[in-house]
Amino acid sequence: MIRRSESRCAMAAGLGAVLETGPASSPAALHGTASRAVDGVRGRIVALASVLALAACGTDGEATEQTSPQASASETSAASTSSGPSMNPDEAAAADAAMAVYRDVTRLVQDARRDPTQDWLPAYAQLTADPYRSAELLEISALRDRGIAHTGEVIHTPDVFAVDLAGGTDGTLRTVTIQDCVDTRDFPATVKATGDVVSVDRPPHVAVATVVFYPPPEDRWLVATVDVQDETC
Repeated sequence: MIRRSESRCAMAAGLGAVLETGPASSPAALHGTASRAVDGVRGRIVALASVLALAACGTDGEATEQTSPQASASETSAASTSSGPSMNPDEAAAADAAMAVYRDVTRLVQDARRDPTQDWLPAYAQLTADPYRSAELLEISALRDRGIAHTGEVIHTPDVFAVDLAGGTDGTLRTVTIQDCVDTRDFPATVKATGDVVSVDRPPHVAVATVVFYPPPEDRWLVATVDVQDETC
């Protein structure tokens, strides 16, 4: 198992980015428990806190985020930063694969919160696992029932925090932990009938996501938890 320490800086102005995961609660991940994920959803139905979830505000110099000049704000902020000298090839490959799934989840979360009236179950089934999947679908359902939708964009700054490919005889699966700095200030929740903004304004905050590799028949990496924390970044 490799672990990459991150320095949690007070983020430079403007940095702040969601499995979307951040409308009524941001996408957020992962050292959290199932109960905590569901409780977080219920406590932040109209305030973006959860996504997918979920980033280091700074690193110790082991990795530098690589992004394309043509990438959008969300794509740039969620670019993979998983490769580094402390990883062997297998760990680097796992980190890249997990980061790609997490990036897709953050986009899904935002799309679902922008239009909670659609059926998002198939998309979440492809990218997430419980308890995160159920928590997200509950939140989207709550938004739909209350006539609330988000607009704008969440800014994510994720980085791989740890990779554990050892698994175990106790049934432990291979996991990648991603730490994200999530900024939901430009992703307000609005009551569509009245135009009233009902989001709770909060500064950029830390979300920790756990991405797990599930064996066949799944045979893929899925975001299993996103732990939205009180810590700012």
